[in-house]
This record gives sequence, C-alpha cells and structure tokens, in this order.
Amino acid sequence: MTGSKFTTRKRFAGPALDRRTSSVTYPDMSLVRRAALIAGSYIALATLWILGTGALARSLTNSADELERFERYKGLIFVGGTGLLLLLASWFVLRRLQADLVRDAEARETMLELERHSQSGLFVSSIVHDANNVATVVSAALHELARGARDQQAREAVSDAQTSLDKLQSLFRDLKTMGRFERACVQPRELVGLVEKTVRLLRGHSLVKHCRIVVVAPEPITMPLDSGLVDQMLINLVLNAADATQGRGRVEVRMFKEGDSARLEVHDDGPGVPAEAQAQLFHAFKTTKAHGTGLGLLSVRECATRHGGAVNYVTSPLGGACFTVSLPVA
Repeated sequence: MTGSKFTTRKRFAGPALDRRTSSVTYPDMSLVRRAALIAGSYIALATLWILGTGALARSLTNSADELERFERYKGLIFVGGTGLLLLLASWFVLRRLQADLVRDAEARETMLELERHSQSGLFVSSIVHDANNVATVVSAALHELARGARDQQAREAVSDAQTSLDKLQSLFRDLKTMGRFERACVQPRELVGLVEKTVRLLRGHSLVKHCRIVVVAPEPITMPLDSGLVDQMLINLVLNAADATQGRGRVEVRMFKEGDSARLEVHDDGPGVPAEAQAQLFHAFKTTKAHGTGLGLLSVRECATRHGGAVNYVTSPLGGACFTVSLPVA
C-alpha cells in the first residue's frame, strides 16, 4: 500500500511540474524571430560595412599611415552611427513601454473604479430597502396626524410633509430600479408649476431657509416629464447652490424654451467651481466639499440622460455657479 501511494503521488506530480516548466521555459516564438531578425540585420550591415570600407581603404591609400588613419576614421564613424541607431531604437522602445505602462495604470484605475461602484451600488440598495421600510411607518403616522389635525395651518404642514415623503418613497423606488430602463417614464406636465412647488417645499430646508431664492419663468412650459426625476434634479441643484453660498446667498431658478429644448438653470452667487475641478464635476465620488459624497451631480446627470437631455456647467452672471439642464420638449 505504501508503494502504491508513492507511485500515485509521482504520477500526479509529474505533469504539474511539466506544465509549470513549459509556461516559464518557452518564450513567445514570434518575439524570438523578431529578435533574430534584428540581430541578423545588424550583423549583415556591420559585415558589409567592414568589407566595403576595407576594400575602399586599400584602393584609396598608398601607405600604411594613410591606411591607419582611414581605419581610425572608419571605426569612429561606425561607432557614432551605431550609437545613433541605438539611441533611436532605445527611445522608440522606451516610449512604447511608457505608453503601455500608462495604459495598464489606466486599466487598473478603471477596474478599481468599477469595483467601488459595484460595492457602492450594493450598499445603497441595502440602505434604500431599509429606509423605505422606515418611510412607510412615517407615512402611516402622518396619515393619522392629518386625521386629527384641527387647525388649517397644521393640516397644510402635515400635507407638505406627506408630499415630501411621497417624493422620497418615489426616489427610493427609482434607486432600486435604476439601470433597468434607459428612458424616464414621462407624461405631459407643466414644468414651471412643478418646479415652483418643489422650491416651496425646499424653503423649509435648513440649507435654504436663509437664502434668497427666486424662480424666473417668462411662460408656462408643458412637456413630457417624469416629475420624480425633475424633483430629484432640482433638489440636488438647489441644495448645492445654497451650500455654495453657505446658506445665506442668492439662488435663482430660471426656466425658458430654446428651440426644441427647455432649459432649467440654477444660479448662485457663491465662489463657483475651481477651474481644476470642473473636468470631474460629474464623476462619481469626486467633490470639492469637505462633507460631500460626489454623487449629487452624478444623480442630476443620470436624471437628465433618462429624459434624453444633458446637464452642463457654466459661470453664472451672479458670479458663482450655473448648472444648466437641457431637456427635449417633444
């Protein structure tokens, strides 16, 4: 039995060792052929140079001193020429190597970014699930409060709270299903009234309540919209603008039609976005705020894209930032 076990162990050890050896021992034959071609070309050129210049030296020189000088200059020319060729070849190879290293580093960074996004998505999905359960309980409590409210102002406050909670639950549903469809679930809606209602609810937010917030719209704009996504965009942009002014500046929400598009602009009189940070404004987890997550503007861009629109940054006439959301009217 002992001998049998030993024989079996040898039988399985052999191929594994052979596989490891073969993967290390045998190089890529195409590279070997290229190296051989380069070396052979160099040997052939050097041989031709030596034979050709030797014959030329014998035909041009009449003495040993002249032949020695000719051979010396010939050697210097050969060394200089081959050195120049080596310089050019080394520069070309090193440049290719540097480009490969840069591509490898970019690929690794992309993989890490995708991994972070994947982990963040799982984490967000878990939080959304639990938060939605809590919101359901709060919604039930608000319904009970609305039933017992006797004062008109109290009823309006409870109604506003319920509306905000409904929007929050709609956002939770969108987060859980994000990525399953490309376009928003749109219906004909009036943009200006929708924005004014959301701004009215936002005035009670701690970041906004001390700001001077103005809505400017020369005419009603009826267009296909997903009201939940518009709320999501507007809330992110207005809170960002208020935060940029440290909660005490001027924020303007402007809306107007421009050809086949409607433009929703959010201006502030804060410091604006530094030039070096503008290229990464809509990248995940990139933020200029000490307490920021870098996800707000990414959410805005996602909402605009699902409407078939786009979002851009420019400097506001107020002196701060202006984020412009362009949405197709048809």
